[in-house]
Amino acid sequence: MYCYTDLSDKELIALVLKKDEQAFGLLYERYFPLLFIYASKIISDEEVVKDILQDVFVSLWSKTGLEINTSFSSYIYAAVRFQLFDYIDKQKVRQGYADSLQHFLDQGVYSTDNFLLEKELQQQIEKEIMNLPPKMREIFILSRQEEKSYEEIARQSNVSLNTVRKQVSNALKIMRSKFTSLFFTFF
Repeated sequence: MYCYTDLSDKELIALVLKKDEQAFGLLYERYFPLLFIYASKIISDEEVVKDILQDVFVSLWSKTGLEINTSFSSYIYAAVRFQLFDYIDKQKVRQGYADSLQHFLDQGVYSTDNFLLEKELQQQIEKEIMNLPPKMREIFILSRQEEKSYEEIARQSNVSLNTVRKQVSNALKIMRSKFTSLFFTFF
């Protein structure tokens, strides 16, 4: 029978590879507190540190053909360091995804909604313009869509300047009345 406390790390590892639970327990007791202090300096969340250390020790227990070319302490510290950095990298990726999703929720949904509302509103405006009386529609289109001055419209349409003003004013009144009720249905 072994006196486990007298065995070196190398001897304990040889026993762990043979699934000796007592040897594994002794390695765990020797290194867990030191590894916990080391890992806690890198990651402040104690529960995460405990989980990472548990994973490293479970991995050690599960390995069958383990070859350690350095001291066990170098091996176990390197394994813990690798797991810590892997955890940190995964957290960065998760945070990146979370930030991206939040940005999409903040910007993407609303911009899509706004785009759809704007498109629908534009269609309604076009429809209401087409419902205007023909001469009023022609003058309104020249004024608002082609951005011509009232004087240019009067010359082009062979009407007086006052007629142009009156037709645009009437068209705007009609459009306002139509869209006042439309805005209440949208919002």
